[in-house]
Amino acid sequence: MSESAASATVTAIDRARAKLFRLLRSKDAKTLAKCPPSGDWSIIENVRHLLFAEQLHLGKFLPDGFEWNRVGLGRKAKKYADVGKDATDDLEVVIQAWNAVHRPIRQAVQGGDAEVQQVLAGNLWHLDHHTSIIKTLLDASDG
Repeated sequence: MSESAASATVTAIDRARAKLFRLLRSKDAKTLAKCPPSGDWSIIENVRHLLFAEQLHLGKFLPDGFEWNRVGLGRKAKKYADVGKDATDDLEVVIQAWNAVHRPIRQAVQGGDAEVQQVLAGNLWHLDHHTSIIKTLLDASDG
């Protein structure tokens, strides 16, 4: 896998995140925090999960490791015990926390090999998947 493939996927992730942030910053906090009737995650919980997922998928490429971000929303397992301890419905707090996670990961995966590219592609798919869920929730809140 070429260095440019990993860089292109990182750029696609950056663009997808920026587009998501622009979309969500135009919404009020009540809309972002409202859980759907199904009991599934709210919009803000989906965003918190995306923060967690980036660490889960890409954190292994950080040369010095990392500590789980306490704002994220992830799995219920002992090794993820600190994830979600600092739960918040404040979009800007979540974005800042995600940016703090994203910056070192972005640097670590630039120019990555085939394994890195595969994981980046999976992370981008996951980001797009949850963005689709978020858009569906936004559409339902407008109706």
